[in-house]
Amino acid sequence: MAIEWSGLSPGLLVRLDRSASQPLRAQLEAGLREAIRDGRLRAGERLPSSRELARALAVSRGMVQECYGQLLAEGYLTSRTGSATRVAGISGQQAGDQPAVGPAVASPWPARQLQQSPLIADFEPGVPDLSSFPRTDWAWAVKQACAEVASADLGYGDPRGSSVLREVLAGYLRRVRAAAASPARMIISTALRKESTWYCGPWPARAA
Repeated sequence: MAIEWSGLSPGLLVRLDRSASQPLRAQLEAGLREAIRDGRLRAGERLPSSRELARALAVSRGMVQECYGQLLAEGYLTSRTGSATRVAGISGQQAGDQPAVGPAVASPWPARQLQQSPLIADFEPGVPDLSSFPRTDWAWAVKQACAEVASADLGYGDPRGSSVLREVLAGYLRRVRAAAASPARMIISTALRKESTWYCGPWPARAA
């Protein structure tokens, strides 16, 4: 599934070495080819606009347009008038897309700790400023989601987290962090404490 973005262009990690003898355009073309070949950029994913990528890399927009044109000619990219430039469907299924095989992970729920008295300042690690939670924006987003969500999506779903969210995060990590990320090997959790319980719970206790 290709990641769709609205508004801002998607981020993309491309390194340019201005001290190298290789021209910047050649470096940019090689970097995009490598990102497509190794799966960081998947078929159907949208690339940043030439203006946004030029601004991010501090190069001329014309150079980015020439680079995109070359990769279009080579078949790495596709583009239509009035539409974004996207990765062509030439990379096929990437390594790491197969579901990870392993024992089932136990998911015990830690007991909720109750505050005995209100605190002036809570310095417990991992706890954000809950008073700054964007209640209005969250309520609007929930209302929009509930109005459009399919009935089947109201169930428990995949215990690893939303497949759509894992797909978006994997795409971001591939493009911006150059990570070999696969949605099949990601777990979305609501809290660090919950994750720690999942990971450490199955381990046998070691003798002192």
